[in-house]
Amino acid sequence: MIDFRYDPVNDIVIAIVQWTLSTREDVLAWHQEWKRGLRQFTLEHKPDVVIVLDDFHVRDEALSLWGEYRADLNNHYMRITYRVRADTAVRVTIITSGVRFNAPTAEAPSVEEAVECIQTIRRRVQLSQRRVMASLG
Repeated sequence: MIDFRYDPVNDIVIAIVQWTLSTREDVLAWHQEWKRGLRQFTLEHKPDVVIVLDDFHVRDEALSLWGEYRADLNNHYMRITYRVRADTAVRVTIITSGVRFNAPTAEAPSVEEAVECIQTIRRRVQLSQRRVMASLG
């Protein structure tokens, strides 16, 4: 199960994932639930997402496939993402799939710090855009 909560003050989706993936079918169901859940937040742009992983686990047989589908979600359905409190197997697979599929791998120790990191990235992007526009004339 994934509990999608929207933080309107920060324009960030907080996704609390409670799931254990053991099989290919589990991974496919997890991927579909993400796509369905994110659909409500993607009207104007891909959402920024904090993913809380306290109760999320992936068993050995599903790790590689999960890494591929995780990368797909990050690359096609989300903008800035941060993961919070992943277990060791999940963390290693996030890093591995990040390298294999050029997907984000950012982590933060808490939801609050993840939100702060997203806000910092947004400010840097805005500053960069302003500099580009100023250089154009």
